[in-house]
Amino acid sequence: MNQSSNSEFDGHCAFAESLGKKDVMCNGKNSVVQQGKTYQFSNPVAKLLWLVLPGRKQKAESTWSTI
Repeated sequence: MNQSSNSEFDGHCAFAESLGKKDVMCNGKNSVVQQGKTYQFSNPVAKLLWLVLPGRKQKAESTWSTI
């Protein structure tokens, strides 16, 4: 399930997306499922920050929609 085709943001790092960086790919080792959606992260720190900082999902979705 860690394949980019099953992940939000086409397998790009969700936390990087929330910061406006659209080119950070993931290797499938760091992911989390929230509300039935799989989010990938480039490293464990990005994953942790996604989980503890409020509003990351909304910011990432906003960034992604501008592509």
